[in-house]
Amino acid sequence: MLWKRIIVGDQERALITKNGRFGGILAPGDYRLFTMPGVSLDVEKYNVRDLVFQSTWADYLAKERPQVAERYFTRVETNDLQVAMIYVDGKLFKVMLPAKRLLFWRGAVEVTAEVVNVIDEPQVPAQKLPALERLGKESLASFYLVEEAKIGLLYIDNRLVRTLSPGKYGFWAVTGSPRVDIVDLRRQTIEVPGQEILSRDKVSLRVNILAEYQVKDAVKAKQTISNFEAYFYRLLQLTMRQALGRKTLEEILAEKTEVDESVASAVRTDMNALGVAVGAIALKDIILPGEMREIMNQVVSAEKQAQANLIRRREETAATRSLLNTAKLLEDNPILVRLKELETLEKLVEKVDRVTLSALV
Repeated sequence: MLWKRIIVGDQERALITKNGRFGGILAPGDYRLFTMPGVSLDVEKYNVRDLVFQSTWADYLAKERPQVAERYFTRVETNDLQVAMIYVDGKLFKVMLPAKRLLFWRGAVEVTAEVVNVIDEPQVPAQKLPALERLGKESLASFYLVEEAKIGLLYIDNRLVRTLSPGKYGFWAVTGSPRVDIVDLRRQTIEVPGQEILSRDKVSLRVNILAEYQVKDAVKAKQTISNFEAYFYRLLQLTMRQALGRKTLEEILAEKTEVDESVASAVRTDMNALGVAVGAIALKDIILPGEMREIMNQVVSAEKQAQANLIRRREETAATRSLLNTAKLLEDNPILVRLKELETLEKLVEKVDRVTLSALV
């Protein structure tokens, strides 16, 4: 008969096996175990501060020795549709994956667990978010922030589940593949720059198009078409090319920034079917080729010169007509002639410094 002394510390537990068979678990204390010749006695010591019982005996104890497992461990187990939030002394320690089993040592700390069915409850409760965010990737959750004036569309397995109002959200990511698309509900502008267009009179020009839009129905906008912003961009391109291509350069320049209402109405109708309201549509810039700009400058210069000549001729005609009217008045009224002479004499006298009178003898 052989005796073997085993000392188990206050932070330790010892698992005893004899010839490969489970013999028991020893709590803290001083033990003397005896064995018969030919019997192999093995002792495995564990520090309970490590919390998780990492041993090949874990499944055996959970299945075959449930009473022993209940005495020394806190058992946490999940099925294929569950996760477990494990707390140590009331603080979140980790999140356990589905289809797992863990044994936590009793005694050192208090271990509790909250098992959640992620299919029935895919959203993380708001009060759990701060603790789960602290775990980062180990939280097994995806986090999203929906800002003010925006709306979130929640998809699970690429299926729209519901809309999300502004706020912070978390969803379990172990099953279902959650995704949140954020849609801005504020009024926005889109610019289509540098569109090369050939006018009806074969003049090549480049225009920049500016349009306002606002999403009114986020669900319709996202479900009707994959990318409504890209669609709106291409719609503006195509529509404006067709509309401006039917006009001459002079007509385009005459419109300046305005867009034909029938064209704008067609764009609005098309986008409204996608849940998007379109506001003003305008030509932000009209850029002509270098040689065409020079020709246009010459045309403008000639027009301004012609206007200046016309104004000058009008002024000359008015002055001549005024002189003619004055002459007719003087011809018919001698007194008016005398007054005119005195007026002229008065003006001359104002310019004379000294007057000398000489008497004739």
